[in-house]
Amino acid sequence: MGVIMNRYKISGGQAFEVLKRVSQHRNVKLREVAQEVAETGEVPGAEDR
Repeated sequence: MGVIMNRYKISGGQAFEVLKRVSQHRNVKLREVAQEVAETGEVPGAEDR
Protein backbone atom coordinates (compact mmCIF):
# COMPACT_ATOMS: atom_id res chain seq x y z
CA MET A 1 0.00 0.00 0.00
CA GLY A 2 2.90 2.32 0.69
CA VAL A 3 3.96 2.37 -2.95
CA ILE A 4 0.46 3.35 -4.03
CA MET A 5 0.08 5.89 -1.22
CA ASN A 6 3.34 7.59 -2.17
CA ARG A 7 2.83 7.53 -5.92
CA TYR A 8 -0.73 8.86 -5.91
CA LYS A 9 -0.61 10.87 -2.66
CA ILE A 10 -3.62 9.05 -1.20
CA SER A 11 -4.50 7.62 2.21
CA GLY A 12 -4.03 4.04 3.33
CA GLY A 13 -7.74 3.37 3.01
CA GLN A 14 -7.78 4.68 -0.54
CA ALA A 15 -4.70 2.61 -1.43
CA PHE A 16 -6.42 -0.51 -0.09
CA GLU A 17 -9.47 0.28 -2.24
CA VAL A 18 -7.21 0.52 -5.31
CA LEU A 19 -5.72 -2.90 -4.53
CA LYS A 20 -9.16 -4.36 -3.88
CA ARG A 21 -10.57 -2.96 -7.14
CA VAL A 22 -7.65 -4.32 -9.20
CA SER A 23 -8.00 -7.69 -7.47
CA GLN A 24 -11.69 -7.89 -8.29
CA HIS A 25 -11.25 -6.63 -11.85
CA ARG A 26 -8.49 -9.12 -12.64
CA ASN A 27 -10.11 -11.90 -10.59
CA VAL A 28 -6.90 -12.62 -8.65
CA LYS A 29 -6.23 -12.68 -4.94
CA LEU A 30 -5.48 -9.32 -3.35
CA ARG A 31 -2.15 -10.60 -2.02
CA GLU A 32 -1.06 -11.39 -5.61
CA VAL A 33 -1.85 -7.84 -6.70
CA ALA A 34 0.01 -6.45 -3.69
CA GLN A 35 3.00 -8.65 -4.46
CA GLU A 36 3.07 -7.43 -8.07
CA VAL A 37 2.95 -3.81 -6.90
CA ALA A 38 5.77 -4.46 -4.42
CA GLU A 39 7.93 -6.19 -7.05
CA THR A 40 7.35 -3.82 -9.96
CA GLY A 41 6.43 -0.55 -8.28
CA GLU A 42 3.52 -0.30 -10.73
CA VAL A 43 -0.22 -0.66 -10.20
CA PRO A 44 -1.53 -3.29 -12.62
CA GLY A 45 -3.89 -1.67 -15.09
CA ALA A 46 -2.92 1.90 -14.13
CA GLU A 47 -1.70 2.54 -17.67
CA ASP A 48 -5.23 1.76 -18.91
CA ARG A 49 -6.64 4.88 -17.26
